[in-house]
Amino acid sequence: MLKKRMMVTNRLEAARSERQPKPDAAGKATPRRIRVLVNSSSGAKAGIPTNQATVQEVRDAMRRHRLGEDLVVTESEEEAVAATRDAVAQGYDVVVAAGGDGTVGTVACELLGTETALGILPLGSVMNVARMLGIPRDLGAAASILANGDGRSIDVGEAKGQLFFEGGSVGLNAAVFREAQKADSDSGRYRALLAALWTLVRYRPPRMVIHLDDTVLTTRALAVSVANGPYSGLGFTVSPGARIDDGMFDVVIFSRFSRTELIRHFASIAFGRRRFTAKTATYHSARVRIEGVSELPCRADGHDLGTTPVEYVIRPGALRVIAPAGRV
Repeated sequence: MLKKRMMVTNRLEAARSERQPKPDAAGKATPRRIRVLVNSSSGAKAGIPTNQATVQEVRDAMRRHRLGEDLVVTESEEEAVAATRDAVAQGYDVVVAAGGDGTVGTVACELLGTETALGILPLGSVMNVARMLGIPRDLGAAASILANGDGRSIDVGEAKGQLFFEGGSVGLNAAVFREAQKADSDSGRYRALLAALWTLVRYRPPRMVIHLDDTVLTTRALAVSVANGPYSGLGFTVSPGARIDDGMFDVVIFSRFSRTELIRHFASIAFGRRRFTAKTATYHSARVRIEGVSELPCRADGHDLGTTPVEYVIRPGALRVIAPAGRV
């Protein structure tokens, strides 16, 4: 464990030296080569507008902060993937996801293991990854970070072949979020809500076994969160001490909650709020395997992973991002 933490510390020191833009041979700052991808459908949740900005407003912000004029409006995930791959092939310094957490995830997955960094213009409804990195929702302020911020490396999680950036969940939280998420695409949003409530009422926590790096736990917890950073879902501050660049998950176990208490707890930490209870237990591990006596629902970010067994694995420093200067 000590050796692993020393390796992470060395990586963080290297990330601190990755400040952009770098001077050219004449000593002048070289502007980053940036492509901005605007998700045409971002800024709505369950059909309700949340944080919209027009394409023209994005262009204006790019012009004010000298980010260039390479802006691509994407109508689908396939278009975003193709535009990102093209930018990497052409040696762009930064590809900017201008949209919500889904857009950020789509672009980020294509940038793993490349020299091209991820930039974010937060135009979505929740923006957990931007919040973790300290990127504000204000369009102008976020654009300024793209021009003047630091390059740094952050961790990425993987489970059942699915990459994730916020965190994983097993148990009641995964079961309820699975139903609630259908509100985004289901014209009958009330049916999705009723299904989530019905899941909440009927759920019975079976015994589960949690394998961590240096211990094995047996519990009948209602829920387990495997946090890559502090926020997940609807901005839930699941683990306020979690860092997105420390090479470890924060494994949060909700073991002594009633259903009512769990609902109240999640309501109290939604949208970045930080009210907590001592009933959670938190462990740190780079690898987490969870098995249940019976099958348990599991998720990673907004992706349904089916049921247990499931193994969450950290990929330290796998993604380069542009973050506020000096924030590591």
